[in-house]
Amino acid sequence: MSVLGAGKAVLRGIYGLHKKAATRPDRVAIISRQGNAPSIDIRLLRAALEKNGDVDVRVLCKTLDGGILRKIGYLFHMIGPQMHAIATSKVVVLDSYCIAVSILEHKKDLTVIQMWHAMGALKKFGKSILGQAEGSSRALAEEMQMHRGYDVLLASSEASLPFFAEAFGYEENRFWILPLPRTDLLRDKAYMEARREEILKANPQLAGRKVLLYAPTMRKTGEDLTKPVELAREVQKYGEYLLVVSPHPVTGMQEGAYLKQLKENGAQFLPDYSTLDLLSVCDVFISDYSAAVFEAAATGKPVCLYAYDLDKYLKTRGFYLDYEKEMPGIPYRTAEEVMRAVADGVPDPAQAERFAARYIAPVEHTAEELASRIRALLRERK
Repeated sequence: MSVLGAGKAVLRGIYGLHKKAATRPDRVAIISRQGNAPSIDIRLLRAALEKNGDVDVRVLCKTLDGGILRKIGYLFHMIGPQMHAIATSKVVVLDSYCIAVSILEHKKDLTVIQMWHAMGALKKFGKSILGQAEGSSRALAEEMQMHRGYDVLLASSEASLPFFAEAFGYEENRFWILPLPRTDLLRDKAYMEARREEILKANPQLAGRKVLLYAPTMRKTGEDLTKPVELAREVQKYGEYLLVVSPHPVTGMQEGAYLKQLKENGAQFLPDYSTLDLLSVCDVFISDYSAAVFEAAATGKPVCLYAYDLDKYLKTRGFYLDYEKEMPGIPYRTAEEVMRAVADGVPDPAQAERFAARYIAPVEHTAEELASRIRALLRERK
């Protein structure tokens, strides 16, 4: 038996002890590896589930990133509270890959829902890129049974359904067409305006400037750090504009000399606010290949694409949709082209609206709808 196989056997033995505990017929566990605190989607879903006082919700958020001590900490988190929550719940909701869900055998009355953490499927991920530079090892993914064990998965629209099905390796009939809970806030003009006023009051340096929000994708194989700095320098040539950078939450972009260079060239970092928050104050959204483009499109903000390494990215990662034809903006290769387009008013909000209409289903009250469907599962399984 391999070391990995032996480890899995130990985990299954420990989980067997947890499964001796009684299942709570009203319990829903929400588990995430995306952060150490609940995301906005988790907070909205939890509030919707707890609204009537008839659902017991357990939220467990802990990342696996970092050094050996953090990994050991995650191991104890998994074999303790995480396994216990799974074993005693009727429904488990995930927003990322969960080792314990995929490699363990569960009680027959457990339902697992994978809602994922991205608003849509843009760049390829999961099983679509196994063995590639940006993806996981195929052998390791098979050994760890990646994305096994889901009963229901979410897809943001009918158009994106085939993409999510490929990424997770499930038939399309296993999916609910349902955008993430945060969609409610993005479409709520009153909420976004109130958030805008709050952020501007706390950050007077933004007042009187046109805010360009730059949200680059996370890159596993390394970032060309000179290109974002070139954008910051170019923005400085246009006095009416201010660049605000919103790094991917699990990337190291905010660290070291790179952060220093961006700040020295006028870029602003507002780490207390998420990309969703910052969309409320931005005039133009700029990205390369981040799924945050779906969030921007949902707000109707104009989108500008700074795709300086598009040809390389097409070869190393690739997309589900036709990037140059279907994205809500023109892909520019240089910072000069980006700012010329912004200054000329080229980014068209109508393109963003059409993109959103195709890739984000028109479901109202998404958090309430997801909570309602989860309650139905609890009733069915009693």
